[in-house]
Amino acid sequence: MSITPFLRFKLVAPLFIVLLTLGCTREKPETTGLVGHYINRTFLEASRDSIPGMVGNYCHELNFVSKDSVLIFYGFEEAVLGYEKTGDKYLIKNALGDKDMSFFIDPYHNLILQDSSWTKLNVNSIFTKSYPADTQKWTFETELNKTLIAGSYTLFENNLPTSKQVTLSPDGRVDGLANFTNYELCFSGDCVGEVTPISNNITFTNSKDSSVVYAVKFGQKKRFKLYNIEKPEEDIKGEREIIDLAFDFR
Repeated sequence: MSITPFLRFKLVAPLFIVLLTLGCTREKPETTGLVGHYINRTFLEASRDSIPGMVGNYCHELNFVSKDSVLIFYGFEEAVLGYEKTGDKYLIKNALGDKDMSFFIDPYHNLILQDSSWTKLNVNSIFTKSYPADTQKWTFETELNKTLIAGSYTLFENNLPTSKQVTLSPDGRVDGLANFTNYELCFSGDCVGEVTPISNNITFTNSKDSSVVYAVKFGQKKRFKLYNIEKPEEDIKGEREIIDLAFDFR
């Protein structure tokens, strides 16, 4: 018995559909991994009215480097931990020693890290997506600079404006202040105790890698003043007292 063209089509068509479906599945594999940098926005906002080094937080930045690994920036150190999705939430494995820490992505694409039991605060930390330059490993310091100090200023002397203009760039560059080329705000680690009583402080460096630390007192609308502090004493770490006004930025 010969097979009619119509019957031949009925036999071949289902096989063609199966092969087409398999081909599409191979071309578009399903993935649940996260990608990119997330900055601790809760920490940044709290830093406006506090000393960054005294603000409770689990970490400053999360960088999802693969579908199951996240690079974590703690400020003075970093680590790579595994993570996995479970239901609507994710778990960072062994985030607290042998305990996991959970997070989820809210409807606004923010990452909500459920870290209140660690920070002892009443709210969890909100992380927002950040888009660093290709050369940046971390973006947190740039975002901190933007929040607290980056901008263009006029130097004041005796409460009067001068002709001196200073620019502090978000990436830590300085233009117009003595012979300084770079600056770094203290937000974590040993530098927190550099000034006594504990205060915000900033380190300026020049092209010869010579550095000077100043205490910082922030005012409204990003106005701030830098204060000279005592010279470091041998065998004593930090605890340098404020002496007098060095620069007035407005």
